[in-house]
Amino acid sequence: MQVAFVTYHKFPDLYEDDKLLQQYLTQKSIEVIPVSWDDASVNWKQFDVIVLRSMWNYFEQPVEFDQWLDKLKLLGCKVLNPLSVVKWNQNKNYFDDFSKNGVLLPSYVICSQKNNITLKSILQENNWNKAVVKPTISGGAYNTWIANIDTVDIDENRFAELLKNGDVIVQIFVEEIITKGELSLILFNKKFSHAICKRVKQGDFRVQVQFGGTVEPIEPNELILTQATNLLNSIPETLLYARVDGVITNDGNFLLMELELIEPVLFVSTNNKACENFYNALIAISCI
Repeated sequence: MQVAFVTYHKFPDLYEDDKLLQQYLTQKSIEVIPVSWDDASVNWKQFDVIVLRSMWNYFEQPVEFDQWLDKLKLLGCKVLNPLSVVKWNQNKNYFDDFSKNGVLLPSYVICSQKNNITLKSILQENNWNKAVVKPTISGGAYNTWIANIDTVDIDENRFAELLKNGDVIVQIFVEEIITKGELSLILFNKKFSHAICKRVKQGDFRVQVQFGGTVEPIEPNELILTQATNLLNSIPETLLYARVDGVITNDGNFLLMELELIEPVLFVSTNNKACENFYNALIAISCI
């Protein structure tokens, strides 16, 4: 069986974490072939399953990425996670769906493209001293920064430029990201596999490894596991993988920061059962 692991030009041979999955699946007689999503020469129909992994430039080319998704649908390819899920999850507007259903999220405002609203007015109207600003189609802290009410005027031009290119989300800054770190719960086929805590480098607010962030394995409590599982069970489609990112606030609530269903790092290197859990989910869903 041939399975495509979709990547992009900076990781043509896969990201290190995905190489561990590739090695494990190879031992199970599943051939994993790295392919770049934006390589026009790829014959996508040759693969039994297409698994989306490290396409970490898709948010820089959203139109082309959507066209590629449409192509896979037209070809009738089996894609995991499903194309409908990817289309929904790539835009932070999905926050609205969860908010309506009572999922706890940090307070946020989504600003429509070419809206004349100012960043200062958003902070003032919501009584926020600090907020995170980023495009609604984003990843890896791309075009993301912290706005402070005392210095917001210097960010207005940057904010206006973002709005020219697409919708923007402004979200209250959650201080516990700095003090407690961000939890990532990884689930395969909607079943919990493992979890890590991501911590920022001193003086930064971004938890990603490329910005100096660190990770460590953790065991989340039952309440958080239940919240994460219920969150995924509210999605009708089958999910090969999901990463539920959140933070525990000082009052004990678990706030959803991101639901990563497209190209999250799965941190399989942090857990000795992770590759097996991924394999079992792939077999169960794909019937290969």
